[in-house]
Amino acid sequence: MNALRIIIASMFIASSLVINSFGSKAWTTTGKPDLQRLRWKSRTIKIAVSSSLTLPNSNMKTDSDVIGAIRRSIQSWQNVAGIELLVEASDKQNVSPSGSTGDGVSLITIAQSPENVLLFSKNPLAESAKTRVFYNRKSFITEADIVLSPFQQFSTDGTFGTFDLESTLTHEIGHLLGLRHSVVLGSTMCGNLSTNGTFGFTDFGSRTLADSDISAIRELYGSEIDIDDCCATISGKLTVSATRKSRYIRVWAEDIKTGRVVAQVETGNDGNFRLGGLPEATYSLFWQKRDDGDGPSFGELGPVRLDNGEARLLNEKITLRRSGIALDLVGVNSQLGDSSVTVNAGREYLVYLGGKNLDPKNINIEFNSPFFRVSPSSITSRDFGDGISVISFLVTIDVNAEPGVYSIFAAAADGSRASLIGALNLE
Repeated sequence: MNALRIIIASMFIASSLVINSFGSKAWTTTGKPDLQRLRWKSRTIKIAVSSSLTLPNSNMKTDSDVIGAIRRSIQSWQNVAGIELLVEASDKQNVSPSGSTGDGVSLITIAQSPENVLLFSKNPLAESAKTRVFYNRKSFITEADIVLSPFQQFSTDGTFGTFDLESTLTHEIGHLLGLRHSVVLGSTMCGNLSTNGTFGFTDFGSRTLADSDISAIRELYGSEIDIDDCCATISGKLTVSATRKSRYIRVWAEDIKTGRVVAQVETGNDGNFRLGGLPEATYSLFWQKRDDGDGPSFGELGPVRLDNGEARLLNEKITLRRSGIALDLVGVNSQLGDSSVTVNAGREYLVYLGGKNLDPKNINIEFNSPFFRVSPSSITSRDFGDGISVISFLVTIDVNAEPGVYSIFAAAADGSRASLIGALNLE
C-alpha cells in the first residue's frame, strides 16, 4: 500500500476550469451550456503575459526558459487549429474577480497577490493552475485568465518535484481556448498532470498535443489550413432504458489500423454526443460509463469509415451492464497513478494496473492495436493492500509502432470488459 500512497501523494490535479456565466449566477441565463462548445468568436485572440511570470519569482526555478515555454505552448495550438494568439507584456498581476464579466484582459499570471491566492484557498496544494473563463449569452468566450498556483514550484528542465511549466501552460491555454478536461490519460487536456520524477523519470509528454487534443480544438476552430472539408464528424445519440440515465457516457474513437485514440467526448444530459475534427480514416468506436462505487458498463459501437468533410450520424440503443472488473490506475516501477505512462517503441515494459477484481486467473489484457503484444503468462497479482486490486503484465511494443496514446482493455472470463482510455503514451 505504501507505493500507492506515495505515487498518489506526488500527483496533483493539473488545473481547474472555473466558469463564469454572463448572468449573476452560473448557468442561470440560458441554462447550462455544453462546456465543450464554448469558444472565442474571433480566431485572433489576445493574451497578456504578466510581468510576475517573466521576472524572477520564488515559484520559478532559477534560469528556467519561461519565455520559450510560453512561446512553445502557444505555438502548439496554433500549429494544429485555425487560430492566432497575439501575446503582449503586461504589468497586470491579478485574475479578474468572479462575476458576470471580467476586465477584458486575458491574463497569464503567477503573482502571489491576495486575489490570486484566494483562487486556491479551498485546497492550496491540490492544483498547479486554474483558468477562469467568462462567456456571453451566445456561449462565446469574452475573457479567460490563467493563474499558476503561488503554492507550487515550476521549472523547464525537469527538476524533480516541480511542475513542468510548458506542460502546465499548454494545458491551461487549452482551457483558455474553450476545451474542458479529457478522460484520455495521455492527452494534454487530461485533468491529471504529474510532477517531474513521477514513476522515477522525467516526462515531458504533456507538452505535445495528443490526437484527441487536436481533434477537440479543430472541432471548435477548424484546421490550421482554412479548408472547409478538412475534418469529419461523428454525432448521434446513445439511448438506454427509461430508468437509466444516458448522460456522462464516455465515447471515444480509435484509428482502426493503429489503435491510437483520436477523439473522445462525454454524452450530454440527453445522450447526445459529437466527435469532431477527425481526419479521414476508419475508426473503432467504444463507449464506457462508470458509476461511483460500481464497475463500468462497456460496449462497442463498431467500425465507422469517414472521408474528409463527412458528417456521419450514429444513433444507438445500448444496454448498461455493470462489469465486475474496473481499471482505475496505471503505472510502472511498482507505482500507480492516474496519469498515463510514457513508453517507447521497440521495448518491453512491466506495466501495473489498479482497479477492481483484477484476478490473473480470470482476466486477459488486450490492446486494440497491432503494435502491442501482451504475454498472458506474465499477468501477476500484486499486493498493494486492502481496497484495491492490482496486477502487472509484460507488454512488448513493436519497433514500428506509431507515436500516440493507446488504451488498455481488460476482459474477464464472464465476458465483462473495462478500459483505461489512453493509458500508454508512445513517444
